[in-house]
Amino acid sequence: MRTIGFRSNVLFILAAAFGLIASLGRPWYAGAQGGRAEEASIGEVNGPVEGFFLRLGREISSSGGTKGWDAFTTTDTILAVLVVITVVTAVGALFPAIEEPCREVLRLVTIAMLGIVVVKLVNTPDAHGLVERRQGAWIALGVTGIMASSAATLYAAPLTRRKSHHSMSDYQPHLVTPPRSHVFDTPSSGASPVTSPSATYTEPYTPPLER
Repeated sequence: MRTIGFRSNVLFILAAAFGLIASLGRPWYAGAQGGRAEEASIGEVNGPVEGFFLRLGREISSSGGTKGWDAFTTTDTILAVLVVITVVTAVGALFPAIEEPCREVLRLVTIAMLGIVVVKLVNTPDAHGLVERRQGAWIALGVTGIMASSAATLYAAPLTRRKSHHSMSDYQPHLVTPPRSHVFDTPSSGASPVTSPSATYTEPYTPPLER
């Protein structure tokens, strides 16, 4: 993410923030479906590795299940509040006056969201019979990872790159004024004309008269 520009990282964060809200409207969990998988594979050796890939395929491809807004009691609200803070601080990072504190808050908030999503991926709500993950949980993991990576890039960027440029009115060139020339001055102007050594007037020689 360090190869893209400063504003591009901000756009990535904003897009990923809205993606997290959208992921809450997708299924996050579903009940176990191991029985149907076993019936479909009668006569075949179905070990732990095969079962893992069958389950992973269902988690990615299946569109049925409980949505994020319905699966949580307070986690969805916490994520929504953190998304709002993320959007505000990401936009605030574009302004030099509040850039530094916004970067710090943005980094902490995105790390918190990523941690919450990882915990919810590992700890499924087994008490409610929801033991398998679904598309929404994996989408949330991807977008929060993008936000955390972009926020870390903004935090590591030098602050000098966000300083405002000086206007033309602030620039004062140091000009040296050349001395005034008196070549074209006239006697009426009160200044004596400047004569060169070659133009010095000499009186013509007159021989003495003979007596």
